Amino acid sequence: MKDTRYELLVVIANQRYTEMIMDAAREASAVGGTVIHAKGTGTEKAERFLGVSIAAEKEMIFMVTRREGKNDIMRAIMNQAGLDSRAGAIVFSLPVTDTAGMRLLEDSEE
Repeated sequence: MKDTRYELLVVIANQRYTEMIMDAAREASAVGGTVIHAKGTGTEKAERFLGVSIAAEKEMIFMVTRREGKNDIMRAIMNQAGLDSRAGAIVFSLPVTDTAGMRLLEDSEE
């Protein structure tokens, strides 16, 4: 894989903790993120109510960041909103091989 300039951080957390996560990320120099509503399905014994399966409400937060700042942002999120907190967040990164329209990040590098 080619050397990448950016990384995509993916945070999966319990619903209603986006601000806690973004505050932690911003303290570590994250610019912003995109939030998507999701439902968790990983529990072996999904709760049922009147015959309907109930899945935990989740939020996924996507942030594109420079590779050099990735670890600081991930560490800040896990320290303030990790698995031991009410947010119960996990975070992982994926390399971003190509970008278009990353002007905000590119302008801040100059």
